[in-house]
Amino acid sequence: MVFLLEFLRNPRRTGALVPSSPWSVRSLLDEADVAGARTVVELGAGTGAITDALLRRVVPDGRLLAMEVNPVFAARLRRRFDAGRVEVVCGSAARLGPALAERGLSAVDRVVSALPWTTMPDRQQEEILDAVTAALAEDGRFSTLMCRHRLASPGARRFLRLLNSRFGQVRRGSTVWAEFPPMFAYHCAAPARDRQG
Repeated sequence: MVFLLEFLRNPRRTGALVPSSPWSVRSLLDEADVAGARTVVELGAGTGAITDALLRRVVPDGRLLAMEVNPVFAARLRRRFDAGRVEVVCGSAARLGPALAERGLSAVDRVVSALPWTTMPDRQQEEILDAVTAALAEDGRFSTLMCRHRLASPGARRFLRLLNSRFGQVRRGSTVWAEFPPMFAYHCAAPARDRQG
């Protein structure tokens, strides 16, 4: 219910009526290859659907940073998860660099996200992707969920162009037809920081 209320308060910030389903989360993480990752960042952690699944996959001594701009969701995440396993940051995904620096991290292995890319202003898409590519290790990967029905929208087309300008490899994952609306994920590797802009 809290997800719906936050969506009604600010649909652009929340971006969805309900949290990601178990089917979408499983597909996202299966293809994101997070099992061996030592440092993982989740952008737009919401109420913790992906966070919970990440905890079961990240190595026991690994670090998981959950970023969430909505203070209501961030507070719920802090209550739900052990602070020793999940570090919750209430702030914009565009501030990923400073959040990592404050924790003594210079690079991360994986960044996963369920951010509402297609409803974001163009500049916000750019700022967040710049922060992601700057934060990833050379062999790091970025994976993010996307609604299939939004593929033809201007925001989705622009987002895909931005992904291709910032990563050497961009692959579209399997569609989760059990989800409503159907979802898939983009999986990106080879962050090309010199190609930004």
